[in-house]
Amino acid sequence: MRRKSVKTAGRNWNAKKTFAFGKVFDSKAEADYYKLLLSDPSVEKVEVQPVYEIIPAYTVICRRCEGTGRQISTKTKREINCSLCSGKGSKTKAGAKYTADFHVTYKDGKTEVVDVKGGPASRDFSLRRKLLEQAIGQEVTIMEYTKAGWRRKR
Repeated sequence: MRRKSVKTAGRNWNAKKTFAFGKVFDSKAEADYYKLLLSDPSVEKVEVQPVYEIIPAYTVICRRCEGTGRQISTKTKREINCSLCSGKGSKTKAGAKYTADFHVTYKDGKTEVVDVKGGPASRDFSLRRKLLEQAIGQEVTIMEYTKAGWRRKR
């Protein structure tokens, strides 16, 4: 019996990884915008694909033992450590991270977090953007490439 190869949907719509300036970018649009940032004399530093924590790790009460850390064995009917939480009564869940396209520092001290969109944004993008803006306390700049050139998207 032969297995069929299954193609998984990519993160971006028509984006192809692009290697430019010694870095790998998620799309050609990102690489083009990076080139534009490097040629801007007011830009002091450009960080590529910085990662921000938008939801910190958190603790929840174990659903099986309801926070006691103990449960009744189905075989022996004796109390044992809960196997889901290892007897702690709670579990630590991973938070969430957001990888922006660029963190730009200008010579006048101003900083900007930039996300480049070469096509439609994912369904959860607006929520993730709002969580990032809440976490860093500043607005995220969305740059979109159109036939007329680069424009800020609101």
